[in-house]
Amino acid sequence: MKDFFSKIFRKILWIPSILLFFLVYWIQIPFRTGKKESQLAVLKKSSPKAKSFDRKKQLEKYVLRPKSSFSFSKKWLLIAVGFVAFLISANFLHEVYLAYTLPEPEVVEELYLIEEASAYVENKELFEAGVKDVARKLDIAPEWLMAVMYMESRFNPAVENHRGSGAVGLIQFMVPTVREINMRMGKRLYMKDIQNMSAVEQLELVENYLETVRKRRGEFNSLTDLYLAVLYPKAIGRSLDYKLFSKPSRRYRQNSGLDMNKDGIVSVLDIDIRMKKMFPTAYEIQKIAIDNP
Repeated sequence: MKDFFSKIFRKILWIPSILLFFLVYWIQIPFRTGKKESQLAVLKKSSPKAKSFDRKKQLEKYVLRPKSSFSFSKKWLLIAVGFVAFLISANFLHEVYLAYTLPEPEVVEELYLIEEASAYVENKELFEAGVKDVARKLDIAPEWLMAVMYMESRFNPAVENHRGSGAVGLIQFMVPTVREINMRMGKRLYMKDIQNMSAVEQLELVENYLETVRKRRGEFNSLTDLYLAVLYPKAIGRSLDYKLFSKPSRRYRQNSGLDMNKDGIVSVLDIDIRMKKMFPTAYEIQKIAIDNP
């Protein structure tokens, strides 16, 4: 409807252009007529025989309408200037009309960390939609899920753990985890199969795994909880001093980067500090805000 009124408004603007054309033309009449009358009076005074009607017409034709008329050029110059001025003013008025009648376009914010994901995701829009769908089913913030996948794989679906754990994929699927997924989903996936999947395809496995953890360990109430679901599900809901790994275990060596205070122990507090430091935006999103958007 607003587009319709916009078109009508543009058409109506041509009416002032016609009026402006005649206005510029008629503004010159007093100047032109006065000039003609003064020229004719001088010629009559110097030519007494110019009393006859025919002679008068000949004088008018000769004096008032010379072949190279300055007033004629000036007239069209003024008309051209007036027309250009009209076009400029018409465009300005149209922009003012649109500014006051059309609503401002909504600014759609991109999903958190989606630009970082674009390096490994072919269809960014499809991946974003998939992440939001998984987050909705798990009753978590999509920002949490994006942060966890970035933490584990930088969104590279084919990446393999560089610490030698054998984990692969978006959330670093371990061999035992893949076996359970195969049983639940009736699939026969191997680690290489997962590496050959796209990021969008792996989201189905991510959802299946996290949904299973949620049923076993309870709801994910924070970004820290969601990351613990991937790293060490038993720690979900435990106190901050709960110990995940400690020296000199192999698991500690594989995750020593998570020991924020370098005390030889990776605790829930270390994970919480790490999440807050790396993903402050996602960390600040509270569960209550998700339940009541």
